[in-house]
Amino acid sequence: MTSKATLLRKGTVLYHDDDDKVTPLKNTDILIEGDSITKIGVNLEAPSGAEIVDCTDKIISPGFIDTHHHLWQTQLKGCHSEDSLLDYFPHGLLPSHFYDPEDTYWGQLTGALEAINSGTTFVLDHAHGCKTKEHVRQALSACSASGIRAVFAYATALRLEKWDTECCVPSQESQLEESIQDAIELAAGHPLGEGRIQIGYGFDAYYLPKEVVISVFTRLRAAGVKLITSHVVKSALFGGVKKNPGSNSIITTLSNYGLLTPDLVLSHCITISEPEKQLLRNTQVPVSATPETESRMAMGWPLSFAAGINYTFGVDCHSSNSASLIQMCRLGISMARQERFLPLISDGKFPSRVPPSGAVAEGFRAMTIGGARAVGLGEQIGSLREGKRADLVVFDAASVNMAGVAEFDPVVAVVNHSEGADILSVMIDGKWRKRDGKLVPVPVPGPVQVPGQVEGQSQTWEQVREEFLESQRKIRRLEQGVSMERAREMVMQIFHADQSVLVDVV
Repeated sequence: MTSKATLLRKGTVLYHDDDDKVTPLKNTDILIEGDSITKIGVNLEAPSGAEIVDCTDKIISPGFIDTHHHLWQTQLKGCHSEDSLLDYFPHGLLPSHFYDPEDTYWGQLTGALEAINSGTTFVLDHAHGCKTKEHVRQALSACSASGIRAVFAYATALRLEKWDTECCVPSQESQLEESIQDAIELAAGHPLGEGRIQIGYGFDAYYLPKEVVISVFTRLRAAGVKLITSHVVKSALFGGVKKNPGSNSIITTLSNYGLLTPDLVLSHCITISEPEKQLLRNTQVPVSATPETESRMAMGWPLSFAAGINYTFGVDCHSSNSASLIQMCRLGISMARQERFLPLISDGKFPSRVPPSGAVAEGFRAMTIGGARAVGLGEQIGSLREGKRADLVVFDAASVNMAGVAEFDPVVAVVNHSEGADILSVMIDGKWRKRDGKLVPVPVPGPVQVPGQVEGQSQTWEQVREEFLESQRKIRRLEQGVSMERAREMVMQIFHADQSVLVDVV
């Protein structure tokens, strides 16, 4: 974890040119000094004292950029793997009610480590599980300790006044103003965590009056908050898509308010109208597609690979699906192809030829340099270029999964064929965070602070896991004393769900 020079020797470097085309540079070296890439070339001379890493039969890729994730949810793994969006709320969101600040720390840390283990070096963390300032500090401390690069999008939690076997009652106290003021205070001191963590804001309160929404955006932007991110989910359940196609139009609202600008990241944008898609095309506001949650939770077809849309990829809920951004990209490619084929299949026909779409290269761009630009960091990360931060992933090109395809097309090898076991090492900001297939020990948490590192002390993954599992067991015990059915009823009430559209799926 030292910051001395590192020379990666004789790897296949996935190099983006100025037009974002990736050229595999074989037998190529990368010199890293401090937190940055200082030279890319052949037979580079190693500085005195540099660590030399043999990357023969290795693919060196830019680190992956996850533009929508809820890192705090790790303790909820296994609780809602088959939920629709409706049941996600009681099973995957409301249990933040049971989290003490320390639980938030362990959930956040474990979630960040899982992301790193999967090759993700940056996360836009929509932190909608933090009930108090103390929870926020613990989440930031965990992000810092993990080593991940992040925009921490400060968001309001759905806080509860009471939840037991008889009722589930939402709190009537608004957290909005408190969260805005705290985000502004934190933004005054960012970046945090050795420069890796910036403050953003997660805003979903578009039901508020126009002047309030505009004021929130104006204040946050003036304070230097890195970006604002919002969920955009149109559903027959929450407002009606077929009954009223213009309903719940957050995109149109943002446009009408003069707020639809590229420093936003909009998540999902499922089942939006053609005029809304055109607004996204015209403004190039980034969209985070999360194909696994979108398909699992009855949300609709992902917007990834939609013509003219500035899409990126996010994991969303690693509590219910994979934390691998590669898996999201792979699923997005498959679903986009299926969407093209379905009209033919339903009409009893079959494509005579399927022309090359370039989807693999396009998907790789979306989860690297495209994602980096979406979060305003395209000049620093997202591609392997001299002068950029050393955020990268080393793949085993000789593995049983990669052999044969890695020699032919390394980008296809990564996107279509790699598995987690093929990710040997992950570097963020010039420091190894995963090495030779194992996560590097992380700093032990000290007093609640930002960045929250204690010099000289560390925990292995096995030690982190034990702390995390104890926290998870506590939360599971607390869940036994509440009614999920009462919580479901409360969700339907506060979101004005249309019960007439609910049907049983067999």
